[in-house]
Amino acid sequence: MRKHWYKIIVLLILMFIFLTLRFYNIDQSLFFWNDMGRDLSVLQQWQSTGKPPLLGPQTSALPINQSAIYFYLLYPAFLLLNGHPIANLITLAFLYIVVFLVSLYLVKRFKIPIPISQIIVIFFLTGIHPQYIIQGRFVWNPSFVTPFLIVAFYSFYLLLIKFSWNKLIIFSLAIATAISLSYSVAPLLIAVFIYWLLFYRQHFFKFFFSLTMAFVLLNITTIAFEFRHDFLLTTSLFTKQVPVQESITFLDKTTKLSDFIFITGNSSLNLCLFILMLFACLATLYKFRHSRKSVQFLSSFLLLTLTFIAYLTPVTVQPHYIFGYAALLFILIASQPPVRITFLLLIASILYLNPSQLNFHFRPAPRTYSQMQQCFQNYCSQLKSSTFVSVQSSFHPFHNGPEHRYLMRQSGCRVLDIETQNSQTNTMSVILDNGSFDDKTNYYELELFGKFKQSDSFNCLPNFSILTLEKISTNIQN
Repeated sequence: MRKHWYKIIVLLILMFIFLTLRFYNIDQSLFFWNDMGRDLSVLQQWQSTGKPPLLGPQTSALPINQSAIYFYLLYPAFLLLNGHPIANLITLAFLYIVVFLVSLYLVKRFKIPIPISQIIVIFFLTGIHPQYIIQGRFVWNPSFVTPFLIVAFYSFYLLLIKFSWNKLIIFSLAIATAISLSYSVAPLLIAVFIYWLLFYRQHFFKFFFSLTMAFVLLNITTIAFEFRHDFLLTTSLFTKQVPVQESITFLDKTTKLSDFIFITGNSSLNLCLFILMLFACLATLYKFRHSRKSVQFLSSFLLLTLTFIAYLTPVTVQPHYIFGYAALLFILIASQPPVRITFLLLIASILYLNPSQLNFHFRPAPRTYSQMQQCFQNYCSQLKSSTFVSVQSSFHPFHNGPEHRYLMRQSGCRVLDIETQNSQTNTMSVILDNGSFDDKTNYYELELFGKFKQSDSFNCLPNFSILTLEKISTNIQN
């Protein structure tokens, strides 16, 4: 009985740490901007029209969209919490905790040959790693991939021990879900295929069939969209210009990978840890060269292969690209001897739970969601016409402002799209989000709007205000 209560206390402590690092002071530190507004706008449209989206978020590296499954994950909590962005954070935290607890139950119940200690260590590391905290407090589609990657890894590991259709289906669904949520983790599937090609080479057609069916199932709405719109996305891959990639030198990739994977706040330390990780992987491969189906060999091989692929791919490394690396690194750490695990967890705790890191996560946002909400409610109550929306902000270079358009709609404004509804109003609301605006200011949305004069200014916060512009032409009906 005493041992039973000890386990429960450990689980409660782990979940308390996980939830505290994601929700402490969240009402003051949640910075609602850009992609969060984009996602909530899609859910808002779904709610108003009753039509679920067929496409997920568009990727930054290619002119193509992710699976709409992302929005389907978010929608229930969106409805329950009346469109508050904290719903996305709760959905993500709920997913992590459910996968953690279900994994513990299944391993115990069915005597699956995976040490429970590995699951606990992995959950702890995902709980305290700064990149996971950052993207657990600002949720978008890459935030969801890690639980599915870890399930995919262990399913593949169990497949190597003994093949079964159940394991293959779980592996296929897990890896396909992760990739459908964010194509940035697709290289991990390539790494798995390379491992299969070198060391396994069995059940190829079963793997191919299962993976194909999983990807079709998870992207069925995208396929429906393609048929309905004459393969618009596929055509775009060949006709639209791929976004320009910057800073893809070997040194720059090494710096970015090390900074994003270890994120200690010290680039030199990050680089040392990155090099140490690679040498540790090589040493593990040598040590377990006769146990190629072990967790240690598999995680090390995939981690090294993933790094090799990263250097070959002409794509700028972004923070959310490291979730595949981090998942494999956590698995590798969790598979070490107990004394080494204890030492590594102690080091990780010192690096990631120090006051400087915690203050960074919990620092106040430049403006809170409730402040924005109150501002737009007051503004929309006195705005009589429908309006276009554009943004001048120092936080990002974009002017379409999905976060502001979303909140303005929630606050009662009739917000129109200037690209598709250009002739339907004379009014544009320009949000100054820590930005400035004068007669020389110009950008795409203003060019579409045409000649204008400023008719009003609505101040909410010292660095947050709204300018109302009126088109000089008077031929438009509001």
